[in-house]
Amino acid sequence: MLDSFLAAQMLKLLHAPICIYSREGEVLKAYDETEGRKIIQKEDFEGIGEELTAPYIHVDENGISFCLMQTEEKNFIGLGKVRIYSFQDEETRLYPYCEKEEFTAVILILWKLLAGQEMSSRQLWEKNIDIGAMLHEQVTKGIFEIQEEGRYHIPYTRELREYDSIRRGDIDALKRSMDEVYSGESGLLAHDMIRQYKNVAICKISGAARSAIAGGVNYELAFSMSDAFIRNMEENLTDPVKIEQAAREAEYEYAEMVHNLCKKQNNSPLINQVRDYVFCHIHEAIRVKDIAEHIGVTPNYLSEQFSELMGMTLKQYIIEEKIVSSEQLLKYTDYTLQEISSYCAFSSQSRFSVYFQRKNGITPARYRKQYRNQDVKEE
Repeated sequence: MLDSFLAAQMLKLLHAPICIYSREGEVLKAYDETEGRKIIQKEDFEGIGEELTAPYIHVDENGISFCLMQTEEKNFIGLGKVRIYSFQDEETRLYPYCEKEEFTAVILILWKLLAGQEMSSRQLWEKNIDIGAMLHEQVTKGIFEIQEEGRYHIPYTRELREYDSIRRGDIDALKRSMDEVYSGESGLLAHDMIRQYKNVAICKISGAARSAIAGGVNYELAFSMSDAFIRNMEENLTDPVKIEQAAREAEYEYAEMVHNLCKKQNNSPLINQVRDYVFCHIHEAIRVKDIAEHIGVTPNYLSEQFSELMGMTLKQYIIEEKIVSSEQLLKYTDYTLQEISSYCAFSSQSRFSVYFQRKNGITPARYRKQYRNQDVKEE
């Protein structure tokens, strides 16, 4: 049986009641206050078998979840109810939020304590989520319709050429690939027209991001860009032509990033680790000793190797990357110069302005004004 100490620790992770229930769903013991809170109800026990050989998880269409585990005394430990996805509306916000991974971890720990059995997260969810024959029926039906109607997908070789162009940073080859004339069409991913175009665009952007990563772009940067491209499309675009163009622009952006990277590319694992660290900590005050400690080398060795391989000092590289980040903030956000200086972790706004002007020849304020004037002219 679960003791009070362990239950108290689990409550901190779960953010929801943990109770002992009878087979009929009566609360026998509560390890936390349940008054006015969403807990497992008697009707939730309907359809549960006499013997549970594994944790039982129920998740509704809104992500509201609970778990039941049977004890040696044939009672049940119940966890929840909780919301395991961050999305919420007027109804779901009434339930405490416990991220799915944490919810899973609590269940697996308790199951180990109760049953002495270890189980992976994959095994747990596979035992609880069964989509039945629906998937196989839909796949069979889809293949039949394509064959019956004589429809064909866009040639796979054409897609390979497109993504290979991005991987190599070859913008001209990417344009040629896009201009190709071919038989076939994009697969039917939704019956709603706008949803269809958006789904196809998501596939293209996701593939382009991974091609860019294969070409040397930092994976965190590539994925973050992919998230932003897709989110912008989902929230702001409803015109199929604009959705298609947005996907193309994303592909061009990735290809150009690889192209620029290739011009100064160094395949040293040490350099790649430095790049990854600087990108992930760009909003922090980055010190050479911190990077060296993260990589597992001495600061002197790191500085010497970086200067030799890259033709600039590591400090210069860090400042340059911070200035590049600030340029994007100046162009695409309304943050003040003080805020941008702070976000990019410069010691002061004046120091930020000195470094910025040294790289661009103009002040940050002038840079923002020039970009926005240019934007107005293009419109």
